[in-house]
Order: sequence, then structure tokens, then C-alpha cells
Amino acid sequence: MPDFLFRLSKWQLSLAAGLLMGLSFSPFPFPFLLFPAFILMLRLSALSNTYREAAYHSYPAFLLWNIITTYWLTMATVIGGVAAILANSAIMSLVFGLMHLCLRRISNRTFAYTAAAAIWVSYEWLHLHWDLAWPWLVLANAWATWTFAVQYIEFTGFLSVSFLTLLIAFLAGKGLGADQQTSIRPALNGSTAHPPKPDKHALATAAGLWLGSIILSLLILWRTDFTPEGHTHVVVAQPNYDSYLPLAGYDDTTTPLLELTAMLDSVVTANTHIMFWPENALMGRVSQLNRSSNDLHILQKAAQWNVPVITGAAFFMYYQDEDPPRVHRTDYLGRPFNIFNSAVGFFPDGSFEHYNKIRLVPIVERLPFAHTLSRLPLPLDWGDVTGFGRGERMHVFEATNGTLAPAVVCYDSVFPAVVRESVRMGAGFIAVITNDGWWGRTSGHLQHYEFARLRAIELRRAVVRSANNGISGMITPDGRPHTRTEYWTRTAFELEVPTHTRLTLYARFGDWFSWLMLLISILGLSLAYRK
Repeated sequence: MPDFLFRLSKWQLSLAAGLLMGLSFSPFPFPFLLFPAFILMLRLSALSNTYREAAYHSYPAFLLWNIITTYWLTMATVIGGVAAILANSAIMSLVFGLMHLCLRRISNRTFAYTAAAAIWVSYEWLHLHWDLAWPWLVLANAWATWTFAVQYIEFTGFLSVSFLTLLIAFLAGKGLGADQQTSIRPALNGSTAHPPKPDKHALATAAGLWLGSIILSLLILWRTDFTPEGHTHVVVAQPNYDSYLPLAGYDDTTTPLLELTAMLDSVVTANTHIMFWPENALMGRVSQLNRSSNDLHILQKAAQWNVPVITGAAFFMYYQDEDPPRVHRTDYLGRPFNIFNSAVGFFPDGSFEHYNKIRLVPIVERLPFAHTLSRLPLPLDWGDVTGFGRGERMHVFEATNGTLAPAVVCYDSVFPAVVRESVRMGAGFIAVITNDGWWGRTSGHLQHYEFARLRAIELRRAVVRSANNGISGMITPDGRPHTRTEYWTRTAFELEVPTHTRLTLYARFGDWFSWLMLLISILGLSLAYRK
């Protein structure tokens, strides 16, 4: 590999790295390809003389990675999907430029690699916390298919996997001489240089870190007691509605509801404690002001089954006893309200609860920075333009046996802090309700399922998924798939879900590792800019 590595031009390095990055993510079970990918990126940095040059030549790598992994974004909206891919690739290139400064200007190579890796992880973390948040391409997510190797994230959170991946790649690259500016491409005078000799110490360190992390992970698996403190019987529905048809192809909103509850009549047992339906399963509007005929039917079934029914729905929330937010809608009577993508709970005693989705997909679900943009003197109805309202707080629903669980809505599930909050509120397991049907038979729904495995490990909770078209099922607290439905099938089933109350280090202390990465990034960039 060293000779081949030194013959590649910057463009070739970039394209080869992007291809390897794309093949490292689900549905491809090859996360280790991130190592050679970032060895190539280290080589690209070594051949770049400036921040601008490094950012410019890295763009094809990140663009190709984004296309291979998230091409399915265009299934929901072509313009929005293309814009997201182009913009996310550009942001990554700018971050790589900052990494290049540390790699090029910090003389202590170990700290240079540490600082460069920390910069990338800081970007991944900060990218979780703004209106254009898009955490799908966090490097750690590639390892969701190899959960046996990342069990330590219950202590650090999943971003530590990104850091370790980059540090190992950079050390291996040093061992291969990738950070040297030497090239063996023929010069104008016909002469060529010889590649540097391998640094066996750096290669051994890289190999030791990777093997050591896997051994540590396996030891954690061996030593952790996964004996549940109890079990909750959960019914999961997968109605398989066609998201591309108005009302899923039905003439009204009642017929699909009657079909779904009729199917569930044969699944619910005397042992069932709670039931989850997917995002958008309940068609039509739900409001706290009144109960529709569909609402009354669900309440009737909840009482008949003696089971709480938690379903995804569009929730029309009116602001009666509180001031509305700056961005809101107004109905024909002048009453302020917002529409939320919500999980709505119907209980056997006739009570009603709801959780409003906190993390909304940029552009597709909510206009980014709407709160700020609404201050501009423009003749727009910002309530209508903005899209869904944004939820402010987590909520957990109670099963009939007293177990608490959230109904994390779709995109929420790729944000560890959102899911973590439910566990801190006492959740014994995690439920995810989602509609992945927008993406069709692409890798999108596969990735969404796999990424949930990391939440199970971080928080040591079983994850139950109710997905409109699939994949529904359960993931155990060690990150292993327990139950998986086929995609694009109509089904319902009951699970015996293990429940736990132990809080992991990550659940208790949150993003401490990310704060450490940010501190190292600031220190590294300070040193780089002093040179």
C-alpha cells in the first residue's frame, strides 16, 4: 500500500477516500474501511499547503460519502435532498481545513493527531445542536453494525468512537508515512523519490489501540449483568401505509383506523401492558380542545383492551393558558396554535397525554432559524411557512404495570441527548415510533434501525421500534437485534421487553467527552494559529 499511496494525486486521494467512507456505512458491514479512508485524507492534508487547498480538495471525498450514504434524501424532496448533500459536504470540507492546520503546524505529532481528531468530533457534537442539525454521518454511526466493538460508549457516549477511529487512522497513516510530503510521482526531470520507511512503532500503536478497544468492549460485555429487573409486554403495530398516497390511498381517515384496531384485537392479550403505533399512524388531526370520532374509537379500544395506546399523530396544540411562542399559527377565530409531529397517548381511564417531537428534520419538517427569520420585516405568515412546531421537553408514558417509556419520534432517535433525557426521567425501556416509508426500499430505513443499536448500548435499555413500513422490532441493551420485521409488510406482534433502572455513566453525566474534545480542539487551534 505505501507505494500506491504515494503515487496518488490529491483528487485521486479525495475520491478514493470518499468511496471508502461510503462503503463503511450501513447497509455495508465494513466500518473498518474508515481507517484507510482517513489515512488517505491524512495524505491529502500532507500534500496541501494551505487551509483553502485542503478544504477545496477534500470536497469530492465528502460529497461522494454523502451521496453514497444519504442519496435517499431525494426521495422525500429532490431539491431539499440535493441541497442538504451539497451543504453538508461543504461544512465537512471547512472542518477538514481546520484539521489540516493542526496536522500541518503542530510539531508534536501525537498531539497534532489528537487535536485534529478532536476538531472533527467537536464538529459532530456541535452539529447536533443547531437548526441545521444532521447527525446521520457521524463516524461512530458506521460502527452500529459492529456493536461488539463499541460497548464502551455506555461510559463516554458514541462520539468517542469517532475520536478513536480518527486517532487510529492517523497513527496508522504516520506509520505508513502518509503525513510526509514526499511524492514518488515522476518529476519533470524524470526523477522520483522513494517512499519513507514504515514507522513500526506508530503502526504497532495504532493496532494496539484498535485491538485494545475491542478487547475492552468484549470484557464489558462479559462483565455486565444484563439480567432485567422486570419485563413489560409491549404490542407493536406496523400498519404499512403508503406515505406517497393521500390518506395512504383510503377515502377517509376512519377506515384505516378500524382495520388497524381489528388486526390488533387478535394480538392483544391479558398480559399486554402498553401498545405503540408508528409515526403518522393516526390520520387526521388531534387536539386538546375536543375529541374526534377517531379519538373516541381509540379511547374505547384502550378501555376494552385495558392497554394504553401510544400513536404518532399531527397534534394541534392551542395556547389557552400560556403565551404562544413567537412563531405560531392562528385559526379563523383568532386563536393561536401550532401543529406538532407528536406521540399521543390514549389511556384506558379516558385520559390523554402527548409528547411533541423535539428534533425536527431541517427544511422537510421545519424551516431552519424560523424564530430569528421571523423578526425580519417580510410579508409572510411565519406560522404557515415554518412548518411543524418544535417540542420543548421530553415526556414518558406509563404502562399498566408502572413501567415508564418514551415514544421517541423518528429523527429524535439519532440524538443521544434527547433519548438520554427519557432515561433520566425513569424510562425502563426506549420506544421509537417512526415512518421510514418516505425513503422506499433504500438504505435509509436500514441505517435508521442500525443507529438505534447505539442508543441501546449508551443507555443500557432495550429499544422497541414501531415503524410504519418497517423495520419494527426490538434491540437488546447490549445492542443486538432481537426482533426484526420485513420491510413493507403489514403486521403486529407482542414483545416481552426487559426493563432496567441502572443509569450508565453516559446517562448520568451526558456529553462530558464531547466537552473534553472541544477543549482539546481550542487548544490545538490556538497552537496552530501561533505558528
